[in-house]
Amino acid sequence: MRLLRPILLGLLALLLVPLAATPAQAAAEGTITGVAVGPDGKPLKNVRWEILELQDGKWQGYPFGPKLTDAKGRFSWKVPVGGQYRVCFFDDYYGQDSQDTYWQTEVRHRDTCWPNATSVQNATTWTSTSSAPSKTFSVKLPKQALGMAPVDPFLLGSFRVNEPLTVVGQEGWRPTNATFSYRWMSQRDGVAAVPIAGATSATYTPTSAQSGAWVWAEVTASRAGYKPATLTTPVSKVGGTHVQPSSPLKVTGSAKPGATLTASFGKPANTFSTLTWLVDGVPQPRSTTWGQASSSFTVAASHAGARIDARLQLYRTDAAGNYVDGSDSFHRVQVQVAGSRPAKPLAKRPTVAGKPTVGRILAAPRTVTADPTATVRYQWLRGSTTIKGATKSRYKVRAVDVNKRLKVRVTVARPGWVNQYVSTSTATIAKRPLKVGTVKIAGTSKVGKKLTAKTARWGPRPVKVRFQWLRNGRVIKGATKATYKVRKADRHKVIKVRVVAKKPKYLTVVKTSKGRKVRR
Repeated sequence: MRLLRPILLGLLALLLVPLAATPAQAAAEGTITGVAVGPDGKPLKNVRWEILELQDGKWQGYPFGPKLTDAKGRFSWKVPVGGQYRVCFFDDYYGQDSQDTYWQTEVRHRDTCWPNATSVQNATTWTSTSSAPSKTFSVKLPKQALGMAPVDPFLLGSFRVNEPLTVVGQEGWRPTNATFSYRWMSQRDGVAAVPIAGATSATYTPTSAQSGAWVWAEVTASRAGYKPATLTTPVSKVGGTHVQPSSPLKVTGSAKPGATLTASFGKPANTFSTLTWLVDGVPQPRSTTWGQASSSFTVAASHAGARIDARLQLYRTDAAGNYVDGSDSFHRVQVQVAGSRPAKPLAKRPTVAGKPTVGRILAAPRTVTADPTATVRYQWLRGSTTIKGATKSRYKVRAVDVNKRLKVRVTVARPGWVNQYVSTSTATIAKRPLKVGTVKIAGTSKVGKKLTAKTARWGPRPVKVRFQWLRNGRVIKGATKATYKVRKADRHKVIKVRVVAKKPKYLTVVKTSKGRKVRR
């Protein structure tokens, strides 16, 4: 449930009071540390965590949030000794990651409770004792499905009895072919929230039964192959007085890249406002303004073809500037930016495997997206010029490529996603193949004796060869000539020589000789 700021801050304050306890109290605390990792053992960032404590026969969580793992997949929290606890992770966070980015991952993981349970009810209980007050819970979350890119749903309507409320914003969700379901909720102060019977569509008209109650909607998007995503609308009370702008919210300016849009409205006295901007449903936090009657947003080239929202939440404040319960009103204006949506970069830049030499095969990665329904296209480039017919994931280097920069451009199109995703690999310079010869060590492997590196059959001549002598696989400082005088430090060690063969327009080759053990 989305909590109101005053309630949230009050609950958080109550929770944090014991953390500043006296030394005697501190001694009765332990620490729960949680670690969320994926199937590959790598840490999972921004996974929601919950510590459930058994209270009055029920498993109760801490009523604040979002509680998220850090970049190392970890969290830590103080708990009273003697309590019974269960630890769970939920990969269902869709929100701000930093000031400029919104957290959306291509793959989502199964919600998992320690050690490997699929629900709180099936989880294992741990008891904090005076002898073992703390514990680290490492939980591996299996991959479940693709991740959606949802949009914070918004509410439009008066919050008056017998006047409809409507959920908006679904048009920005990706994939666009998701199926939406709705559950309207009602809650009175001091009482648990309950679903409103029969209220399961995008529009709901409050009745007298909800008068004085907080009302909001939960929106869930589902699609085969995707993990369902659930987000909630803003919340306010039905009935009462909901402050309205003295003049409607409007957006002025040219909706084209490079231009500036301005959202403005008539702001009554003794009110507080939040003006937010969204591009194709993604919040633009740098442009959010609080307490102001206007806000500006610069349309970037990357916003071409996008739908831009300006959203306003307005509420009444009392003489002390505090929120007046249930006085909110919500408003939205949309504009369509001219042009077509540009391609976005892939999450990971493709890398080319293989030796870039004539006759050898270069290979682009075949797995560039987790979406099995995606269309992936390849185009190999010689410099900045496309190579005719080179549209497969593999490319055989030709003589014409010698000394040219070869790259591959990968394009991904996903059903239900409005943007294509395109990235180009770093360039690799094609070379002719160098004929690899031999490298051997001649001489007596004895202290004070001289060893000589012998190379033969390298070509085509001339080939420049550099030497590096090795002791037990490690570089011997300064030993870079064709000959090497065995030293006392080499006793009972294995001596090798590594050669690097170079020739303009040919692929550099590195080869190491067999070892010679120095016995005395």
